[in-house]
Amino acid sequence: MQRIPWISFGLLLAAYSTFSWFLYSLTLNWTVWALIIVLALFEALLLTAFADSLKSIIDKWLRSDLGYFTSVVIAALLVAVAFVWIRVFSYILVVVAAEMLARLDLQNAGFNRVHSLFFLTVISLAGLALGQAASRLIIA
Repeated sequence: MQRIPWISFGLLLAAYSTFSWFLYSLTLNWTVWALIIVLALFEALLLTAFADSLKSIIDKWLRSDLGYFTSVVIAALLVAVAFVWIRVFSYILVVVAAEMLARLDLQNAGFNRVHSLFFLTVISLAGLALGQAASRLIIA
């Protein structure tokens, strides 16, 4: 029997709940919520199903001078955006870090990629729903 990483799951649930609470306080429309759900699913897919192919693409990309130059320019642009939108960026950074921690704990516990994808997706969506429901009850 595999050991389930409850602490990592709790942190992931809390990270997505606080992010959802923050987004609800901005009174965003349904298209932004749909984009956030798609991004949560895409992040889980990147960390599980596409991890090896992503590594090989990055490796091929960074072998050329053009790849390095483009990466530096994009990184500088992302740092500038992060400084301008520090509140949003900090929430996204916490969500990404919590999801990476949960993925590593699932990998160390011996779960395969399909089970990891399932757990990460369910907990991420549950966190988004929990944060939105809590903010609706408290704010409204």
